[in-house]
Amino acid sequence: MAEDSRNARKTILDAAREGFALKGYYGTSMDFIVKKTGLSKGAIYWYFPGKWEMYTAVLSEESERIKGIVLAAETTPALPQPTEFFMTRGERIIDMLADDPLCRLLFVHLMLEAMRGREEMIDFVTSLRGSITEDVLAVFERLFPGNSLQIHALSHRDLVSMFVSILHGLILNLELTVSREDAKKSWRFLVGSIWGGIPHES
Repeated sequence: MAEDSRNARKTILDAAREGFALKGYYGTSMDFIVKKTGLSKGAIYWYFPGKWEMYTAVLSEESERIKGIVLAAETTPALPQPTEFFMTRGERIIDMLADDPLCRLLFVHLMLEAMRGREEMIDFVTSLRGSITEDVLAVFERLFPGNSLQIHALSHRDLVSMFVSILHGLILNLELTVSREDAKKSWRFLVGSIWGGIPHES
């Protein structure tokens, strides 16, 4: 029964994810989700009180995926070098976003609605960014204690904020005006410049 419940919830979220990515929150109807899942409206409402709860669940899962890439533990017990740490995390995120256009579209629609002044979207963007920032910041401060990341008068929080801002730029431009390889090249250049020396390209 628990397995069936998990499967039904995943089916609903998968359908909602596709709808929200392709049509946006306001363009996705409950009828679309009903048709896509083959479930009744009553069954869907049993798992989610409404469309907004589905939307926040979908976007929160996407944010957790991104955080999982940034915060993934390495097998080596030694503390990572900042250049290697940021290089690998950035390239993994680029690969994930390049391979998953629906993920990019979900965030594009969210940011567009926030830019249009929809209060609930502004609050949600702020909440998601805050969640990503605080979780990543906690890991950075543990992995790189003291002033080890404080370069050019930038604090840990400044660097995390820059990281998130660059992520937004990738979401908007990757595979549209910037190829996967060009994005990686720019990322390697940026990280290498910040921590001294331009990294050797593999």
